[in-house]
Formats: sequence, C-alpha cells, structure tokens
Amino acid sequence: MHVAIYQSSPQHMYGGQIDLIRYFRALDRRQLQPHIIVPGPGPFVDAAQALALPVTVLPLPPELAQTGGALLQGSGVDRLRQAAMLLPWNLRLARLLRRISADVLYANNRRAVLTVGMAARLSKTPLFWHIKQVNAGRGWMDALAMRLATTSAGCSQDVAAAFRHHHPRQAGRIGVVPNGIPLQTFAAPGPDMRAALGIPRQAVVIGQVGSISPRKGVGLFVDAALRLAPRHEGVHFILAGDAPSAYATYKQMCLERAQPLRAAGRFHAPGWLADMPALLRSLDILALPSRVEGFGLVVAEASAAGVPSVRTASGGHDETTRDGETGFVIPVDDLDALVERLERLISDAVLRRRLGIAARQYALDHFDLDRFVSSLTTALVHTASFS
Repeated sequence: MHVAIYQSSPQHMYGGQIDLIRYFRALDRRQLQPHIIVPGPGPFVDAAQALALPVTVLPLPPELAQTGGALLQGSGVDRLRQAAMLLPWNLRLARLLRRISADVLYANNRRAVLTVGMAARLSKTPLFWHIKQVNAGRGWMDALAMRLATTSAGCSQDVAAAFRHHHPRQAGRIGVVPNGIPLQTFAAPGPDMRAALGIPRQAVVIGQVGSISPRKGVGLFVDAALRLAPRHEGVHFILAGDAPSAYATYKQMCLERAQPLRAAGRFHAPGWLADMPALLRSLDILALPSRVEGFGLVVAEASAAGVPSVRTASGGHDETTRDGETGFVIPVDDLDALVERLERLISDAVLRRRLGIAARQYALDHFDLDRFVSSLTTALVHTASFS
C-alpha cells in the first residue's frame, strides 16, 4: 500500500515530526510504502531522506507558507483569496497523488488537512487526519477539516473525546492512535549535557522542552524561574527548543524577561537539541505548563528517563501523568500552582526520586512504540479501504 505523508512544518523537529520519523524507522515497508510531501526543506526532510524515503517538495505560496501564518483566516475576502492561492497548488498535489498511486493521504494537523483537503478530493484519495490537539478558538476550521477528512484519530483519549463531543455527526469516524516512544532509548543510562551547558553536577535542574510559543506556556515557565531562583540558589533552568518564525518576537520577549538569570548563568537556552535522551538525563524535573496540548510526548520521554513532570491539565494529562504518583498535574495558567509543585520537588530529593522511579515504570508499561506503529498502520489501511 502506498501512503502519501504531508508534513506542513518540515523546518521543525518537534512532537509531530518526531512521531513520524520514529514510525518510519519501525515500519515494515513491505506492508506500507511512504512518500513524503512537504512545502519546503528542513531537518524533517533530512531525517526522512536519511531513511531512504522518497520526498517531494511542493512550495506553497509565500503568504501561506509561514508556520502560524494566514490560512483561511481573516475576512471573507481574505479567505477567498487564500483559497484561490491554494487551488493551483492543490492541482499539482492531486497530479502527484495520482502519479505515485497513493492509496491514502496522511496529515497530522488542522492546517495540513485544510491545505491538502482539496487535492484529496480531486484525486479521490482518502484522507486520514491524525489529530494532535484541541483548540477551542478554531471550531469552524475543525468542522471544515472534519468534512475533508475521510477518517481521523486523536493522539490521546482526551483529544478524541473532545472532537467526538464537538462533532457528534462524525463521532464514528474518530478513533485513537495511542502514542509510543522508543522506551530503551530514554530509559537506558548514558551521558547528560550538564557539563556542556555549564551546569554544576550538584544543581537541581528544571527544564521545559519543545516549541517556544504561547500555547506551550513558555512565559509561565520563565515567570516560575524568576520566582524560584531567589529562594533556591542551587537551581538551574533549561529552556530547550526554538520558536516557529511566527513566534520569533515571543521567544525574544521570553528570553529578555529571563535575562537576569541568564546573566547569572542559571537560565540556559541552548535552542533545539537533537540528543533528547542526553538532555532529559540532565533534568531533575520537567515542566510543561502548556495552555494547549494534545498528549505531551515529552512527558512520556521524561518519564522513561526517570524524570518526574509538572504539567498542566491540558490534552493527554490523564494518559501521561498520575497526579502525585509520577508527577503533578496543575490547572492551566496557574502560575502559583506551578511554582508550588516545582518548589515541593526542589526541596524534597526523596519525593523526586520516588516519583521518578514510578514515572519510569509507568512509561515502560504504557508507551510501547510497537503499539503506536501497529495502531497507526491499521488506521491508514482502514482509511484506504474507503477509496
């Protein structure tokens, strides 16, 4: 079976991109043959090509190419103009889908579904939407994406339940593809990055890892660091990741706010780091104060590494974290709760160790990569049956 994989943000390597690369590595290509389609180059393309996967670059019109940029937003006139810009691009994509004999087309975010949906219809290629998050402010866009998708699946039970609730007519076409990670990669002992980052061996290290954007609550992490640092002189903070181009100003604002701690050598912002296991081994505590989340893949990874997390009650928290047992779950946008839970873990090494041991065992029991690969393959095969 031939599956076309559309990745709308190849310039990044975060959860959605990493999921796909892990899937490709573990996939039995005798059963399913992927063809990658992207709007431009980037590390995702490099990783796919390193696996000897075919890649086709179809550049989008510049106005629609920016991550976080306009796509069916603005006034009615704006949306018509954007749809008109998408039409010739979709005609090219439809021809490509027919040429490679695609049995199914995969997209893993709303933007991607809205971008490729017309081509899927024109080429009569069933479209599978792997839903990665819920965003209440995009209800009508989600409704349109649901109409364009042949089938869909949430990356967590929370995401699937939210979409079934908001789109009851399509509830029967919304499944779940449970997330998985290469457990031994994260659970195995190995080097960390403390020396490279200039962090003392005895320091307590709190980190946030991922895209630097408002939905990830990075500003809350910075504010928590500014509160905690004066009380706990031995604590260091790591903000690992980078910002999509649309959020470059937000990243700059966050780093400027953290400047007193950066100048003191206690707040480290190394950018995107490829060696995630080594980074997580550098942490004592993971913070994930996201406003919007689908699952929280980094929590599963940190858990496998034996690192307890403090995360918000956004999508997937029931599946990643047992509150008080493997980490802590706090309300969204609650800075006081974030500071209080982090402070408890900073001050109690025995508690950190107990939660970390439980987190590792929970990850080993629940986040098997083979289950993810099997579930996603089954979902793609099922979607292709609608052709």
